Amino acid sequence: MRCLFCKAPSDAATSVEHVIPQSLGNSQVILPRGMICDPCNNYIARKIEQPLLAHESFRNLRAWYRIPNKRGRHASLFGIIPGLDIGVNFRIGQDGPELQLERSGDAAAIHAHLEGAGENGLTAILFPHDMRPPEREMSRLLAKIALEVFALRLSETPVGVGCLIDDLHWDRIRRWVRVGDTPDHWPFHMRQVYPEETLMTHPVSGDWVQAGYIIDLLLTRRREHYIVFIFYGYEFALNLGGPSIKGYEEWLEEHPGLSPLIERLGLRLETDADATRLIGQPSLQAGIDFDLAQGVEGLWDE
Repeated sequence: MRCLFCKAPSDAATSVEHVIPQSLGNSQVILPRGMICDPCNNYIARKIEQPLLAHESFRNLRAWYRIPNKRGRHASLFGIIPGLDIGVNFRIGQDGPELQLERSGDAAAIHAHLEGAGENGLTAILFPHDMRPPEREMSRLLAKIALEVFALRLSETPVGVGCLIDDLHWDRIRRWVRVGDTPDHWPFHMRQVYPEETLMTHPVSGDWVQAGYIIDLLLTRRREHYIVFIFYGYEFALNLGGPSIKGYEEWLEEHPGLSPLIERLGLRLETDADATRLIGQPSLQAGIDFDLAQGVEGLWDE
């Protein structure tokens, strides 16, 4: 067995590779052991996933909706004291709410600020709540997810995985994940397609649960493959063939108001006074079974 990214022998790999990071709520979509070598797994975790998870966009979303990391811990909310370059974090600990400084070196400055806050000692804290992840790391994460989705679908046919590894067509995006220098910039498309709080029915219990993520591959009329990934309503799309999203923009123009991961999967959005809901059961091709409370996955062509 060889690694999907560096092509080195990977039979001795011991790490488990989650196609979508476990800290984004994925506990089901996992590559067979050995498809990613330990060095590549560790590199991706340190250089791509950790910077994204620590960024306030994903960090505050994960904290707000109590999405645990791989150790079962919840991220803290990142906040800023207006007028000061001082960051704080807020979490619910075992003994109740906890507010701490991001940097211990800010202790003197915050003490002076609180002393001048008046008799009540109150000060405002702003907790950013918008999705604006670092573009480079987000692009490389989408590329990593895309290659692993392909590999997962081919995992039952070793010849197919071997072709994916050896085919020079994939070397450019493979290097974008591993090194990040081909090219300097690989754009992705981002938009919000439903509110963060949107609900969907659990396929087993029938209970309403929060729609976490949806993932799919889209083949446009340009014959370009895109990975399309929705996380709590935010849709990201990346072209696997090269650093251009024009084909996806054309698809959006040709299908105004549609998402390839909602209507094309047999779902529809309904909003009432109480909530927004994803209605319907997605029409998925066979191959991967996992909890719809975590996400849904399929493959559609244009």
